[in-house]
Amino acid sequence: MAFSLVQADVEKLDYILRELLIQSESNGCLVCDYSGYVLAQQGVEDQQDPLLISALGAGVFSASRELARLLGEEKFSAVFHQGERKSIFICAVNLDVLLVVIFTNDASVGLVKLYAGPATAAMREVLEEVRLREETVPVPEHTFVLMEEAGGVFSSKP
Repeated sequence: MAFSLVQADVEKLDYILRELLIQSESNGCLVCDYSGYVLAQQGVEDQQDPLLISALGAGVFSASRELARLLGEEKFSAVFHQGERKSIFICAVNLDVLLVVIFTNDASVGLVKLYAGPATAAMREVLEEVRLREETVPVPEHTFVLMEEAGGVFSSKP
């Protein structure tokens, strides 16, 4: 069973992501579950395919968790990949959801990490509100799914 996110939940997540983009001087960010299912996104569609970024980001994060286990760590809470022009920061929002931030090297990874903390805390609050509503749908492969107020599934681009 998956918890249902309604339009109001997505709007809250979108607002948090917009603020994160502005504060961290990033180019794009998205929220996805551990299977790569996109819950909300800002700025990513202008650069790349958000579904591909979320799926690969979730895979990278899962691999890092396994590395942590092999090294005797309980978990790694974040992954950072730095490129020549662009970088990506992936961190856990909670046990089921990830935040992915894409930024150029003009932005500081320190600034991204600084503002990702409060953003993930705000996202946790939204997702906890969704859990407390206990509105679920039979979608076993996801923890959260996007639903319209009337009950239909949103398009893949929230």
